[in-house]
Amino acid sequence: MNKPVHPLRKYVVSTALVTSLALTPLVGSSVSAHSNAPADNGSSVQITESNVLTAGDRGQAVSSLQSKLASYGYYGYNVDGKYGPITKNAVIAFQKQQGLAVDGIAGPNTQASLASGSVAPAPDTTSDNDTKAAQSDSDDSEERATAVKAASTSTASTASASTGSASNADIVNAAESLIGVPYQLGGETRAALGSSGFINLVMEEAGTDVNRTHAGMWASDGVFVDSPSVGDVVFFENTYNVDRVATHSGIYIGGNKMIHAGKEGVEVSDMDYDYWENRYIGAKSIQ
Repeated sequence: MNKPVHPLRKYVVSTALVTSLALTPLVGSSVSAHSNAPADNGSSVQITESNVLTAGDRGQAVSSLQSKLASYGYYGYNVDGKYGPITKNAVIAFQKQQGLAVDGIAGPNTQASLASGSVAPAPDTTSDNDTKAAQSDSDDSEERATAVKAASTSTASTASASTGSASNADIVNAAESLIGVPYQLGGETRAALGSSGFINLVMEEAGTDVNRTHAGMWASDGVFVDSPSVGDVVFFENTYNVDRVATHSGIYIGGNKMIHAGKEGVEVSDMDYDYWENRYIGAKSIQ
């Protein structure tokens, strides 16, 4: 009487086995698709991703990053909440000094290192391209002192406005011809140029004269314009001394770019970089 039962049991077992085998690929696929995101820690993964800061990001998290970098000497500019080239280069300098992967992205490891309290101090020098003008203009403080000393023998020379006339095309041509000239403290010739010496030589070759210093040009030469045109002089403040106005200048060439004398020499720079954008004070037409 028990014989009919055995085939039934075999049938049930076989059905269960088939069902199990049929479902196995589906389950395996599900596990594989989510192997990097444990179900119990889904919120943790999302928080980690949201903490990754990279170029182009803005907001309080970026401001906090800038403040931490500044506290260890890696960032010396405005805490503006904008992850621009300066912030990226500060992160790169920090990563190099801490022995982290160098990518300019403030990910979990970089932020954890910043928060650890065991941070190697910033090196004395930095590869931040956006600090070239700040470093060269630090040298220009000496250049400015030289100009002031020379001016003390002739008050007329410090008060004089530009003389002669120059077309904007002549100014741009003169500036472009100087690209690549090396930087030198107080340089005034094609052999080597300081930042204000560059402007002076450009104007001289274009057929006009201006004051020796950035501050002098800002105060006395040319006329102010609402927005720069090609050939105008663009001015910046607080590049090395927060108590002075107009500490750096360049020749505007359009496209929000300028030619100026940075630490690496006469070069073209993008004024959209947060360093320049935060320090721009205006433009003057000098003709």
